[in-house]
Amino acid sequence: MSTYSLEGLADFILQLYDKDSEDEIWQTWLHKEQTDNFKDFKKKYLKKLHKPKNKVMSIEEEQKAISNAVRFIKPVNKGGEN
Repeated sequence: MSTYSLEGLADFILQLYDKDSEDEIWQTWLHKEQTDNFKDFKKKYLKKLHKPKNKVMSIEEEQKAISNAVRFIKPVNKGGEN
């Protein structure tokens, strides 16, 4: 019996996720009236799915986010004060 590495497990999980996603896309394509073939529909659908959602932040929002994050990594001085 062979042992599995975490890398192998991650690859297996990603393959299962991809297969599940493809099945979902296939069912969507089957049940909607489409002019595209499945291959083209899948390309469009995956492009929408993996499109990054970047939000442009103002300088004030960046500073607020940085100061909030720094609270968690700033060392605490003796006595428990920052």
